[in-house]
Amino acid sequence: MTGKPNRLVILGSSVTALAVARNAADLGMRPIVFDRGRDIATSTWRAEVRAFPGADSASLLEELLKAGMEAPACLIATSDAWLRFVAEHRDALQRPFAEVLQPTTSTLAICLDKTAFAAWCTEQKLPTPRCFDANRIARDSEMLPFPLLLRPQQTSHSPQVTIPKALEVHDRAELMHWMETFKAAAVTPLVTESLLGRRLTQYSVGAARRGNALMTFVAAKRRPLPEQCAVGSYVELSPDKAVELLARRALEALDYKGIAEVEILRDEDSQQDYLIEINARPWVQYGLGPASGHDLLAFLLDPNGYDARNAVTVGKRWLNFSADLYVCFSASTGLVRKGRIPLGAYVSSLLRANTFAYFSSSDPRPALRMLVQLARDISGTRSQ
Repeated sequence: MTGKPNRLVILGSSVTALAVARNAADLGMRPIVFDRGRDIATSTWRAEVRAFPGADSASLLEELLKAGMEAPACLIATSDAWLRFVAEHRDALQRPFAEVLQPTTSTLAICLDKTAFAAWCTEQKLPTPRCFDANRIARDSEMLPFPLLLRPQQTSHSPQVTIPKALEVHDRAELMHWMETFKAAAVTPLVTESLLGRRLTQYSVGAARRGNALMTFVAAKRRPLPEQCAVGSYVELSPDKAVELLARRALEALDYKGIAEVEILRDEDSQQDYLIEINARPWVQYGLGPASGHDLLAFLLDPNGYDARNAVTVGKRWLNFSADLYVCFSASTGLVRKGRIPLGAYVSSLLRANTFAYFSSSDPRPALRMLVQLARDISGTRSQ
């Protein structure tokens, strides 16, 4: 294939895909949102949308190969499910596309499997929560240092899988109950020591690496709180040299290629940093990068030509309004509703937000769709 790629095929239509599509359009590329369903990114005016409801993998691959042959194009995945699709069909996809903007299949195998990732961290002597062999849990349970944290070995967003993203267990009976629950759902758990009872700060390191060129920036997830084990809804730039160095060390040890988010937890009492996960793709708060002058996509496409003189490390705060509203006011765990965050502090944080998951003055329709859905959800809740 010849010619400089001027199109970007984006696998997925989530809020992450929306941020990537807007980023690509700002770079003068022609983004194409490609997915089975029609999530929020299919509302954008700034990308072509190709949705194939109900299509099987073979049909999706055929459509992708057609898209890759139309003109020079790059391909990028925005979810773990799509990463697995890319890994499975990589040989076929590499033929029509100018470039597949993901790490190697062996790197994906490490990043997409939490047990493999924990083992790799141990081999590399990277700090990570202590891990326990799930096959020996029943035999060793009397000696385990409770509380423990259980997480699915592989992340799944399927509505058929009802296992929590993460849960803490405090004794043997609770552990055995959840081990059986995981087994019944055909989900393998990763069992580690729990950090949730400590004073924690959640860090998110955005990164792009091509060859030996690496760009990173650090943000802190302010909401939800660490013990809620949920996706960030309010995130702000928060430079930290130790956190950034740990993330860079991990990416270089992997010989990583592509865009990533490195998740790190800090125990504020011991000042120990723990490497939790590497998301081998753009992530929900991806928009913080372009907003702060850390344009990961532009850097990945041309690191030598990238100008980082306008990059800032403080002052940008990203908000997912609908998710944050739930985090702060839900009946179950609402932080403001339960008095864990003062109402005044919540309002102040909203006023300081300047980067948004949905809102864009040049692309208003996704925000309008989100507000309509939010109104329906609130109305439905009140009517129950």
